[in-house]
Amino acid sequence: MSSLFILISGYTFSQDMERVHKTINDLCSKKFHGRGAAFGGDSLAAAYLGNEFKIIGLTTLLSDYYQSFTYGINTFPGAMYLKADKPLKPGEDYIVKSTSGSGKGSYSVYWLDTLLFTDENKWNEFLQTDISQKIIVYPKKYFKEFNEKTPDLISHIYSAQAIIELQDKKLTMGLADQSFEKPVFEVLSSSFPRTIKKVSFAIDNTLIKKHKARNVIGFIEGKTKKDSFIVIAAHYDHLGALGKKTFFPGANDNASGVSMLLELAHYYKVNSPEYSMLFIAFAGEESGLIGSSYFVNHPAIDLKNIHFLINLDLLGTGDDGIMVVNGSIYKKQFNELVSINTKDTLLPAIKARGEAANSDHYPFYKRSVPCFFIYTLGGISAYHDIHDIPSTLPLTKYKEVFKLLTLFLKDEH
Repeated sequence: MSSLFILISGYTFSQDMERVHKTINDLCSKKFHGRGAAFGGDSLAAAYLGNEFKIIGLTTLLSDYYQSFTYGINTFPGAMYLKADKPLKPGEDYIVKSTSGSGKGSYSVYWLDTLLFTDENKWNEFLQTDISQKIIVYPKKYFKEFNEKTPDLISHIYSAQAIIELQDKKLTMGLADQSFEKPVFEVLSSSFPRTIKKVSFAIDNTLIKKHKARNVIGFIEGKTKKDSFIVIAAHYDHLGALGKKTFFPGANDNASGVSMLLELAHYYKVNSPEYSMLFIAFAGEESGLIGSSYFVNHPAIDLKNIHFLINLDLLGTGDDGIMVVNGSIYKKQFNELVSINTKDTLLPAIKARGEAANSDHYPFYKRSVPCFFIYTLGGISAYHDIHDIPSTLPLTKYKEVFKLLTLFLKDEH
């Protein structure tokens, strides 16, 4: 079998599950504040990973393990309070919109009549109603229609003291690099009955225009192909915090992928590869692939010297196998994965999809670097919420994915 990658003789499988659990528990602990910008959580996580790289014995490519950059991000480190009949719990009953501004007070509720989309009289009536001392409430599903209807409607809605968007399903947090003047809450419909007449709230946002972040980079020099690299990548940042008491642990997304990156680093430190192995833990992925984009635009190595990149994200399940983004593009390498899996009976399925700008492989792919993005399928559904925690992360096929990767890189020579 011909390929680009690694030939290892006398290799052994050696991922340490006790160490894996420790890594995930550490990264998800409250001391890292959800690995976001608030309270410097991502900076603390970067320092932790730099120390892990040092313990493993990875070599620095730059002056140290860190590649620094800045980006804008809206954060919520201060007051976080919402009461409707009773205090609601951040993360459980509500989250805030990523672009939310600050505010506080107690105001009566104005329930938006969604007939305004079909009834011109209702439309005109609403635009003429003074809601400046109200909290406006409407189903989130209508927000797209608000945007498409007219800028006048959006402007009028934002004249309220605060906005509550009702969500029927799960709460899914995001990040933004800007903030608007008014507070915007996303609340579960089940936590906000129609009988609510008055709401009290307090929220403090901090827009950081130049948040300092760091990619963490280390490598193992190859025995014979020193200037040719296999890159193992995973983002370590997550969503951070809502106030001082609520944070997003990010066990599956992506403490799981970072733990796999560290286990592969341990493995190849013992089983010397022919090609050089580059390990990159990216910051800023949740804010729009910022860390990986920065690396591509300020590469620590010539991108032409990257034979292949494997990006690891969401590796905590596997009940239904794995998905390989770019699998339908790099068909030869994908078929190798499938062949190994069939021979060793590791995973229930290996599925392929095409190009997708959904993780840190993408900036490399756009610069013609061959790459896969691998994530596990099935199992828990926690994602971008406070329920993505280590204690419920099954790691169902973690060992099998590790073995698949090491066999894939061994067979590629």
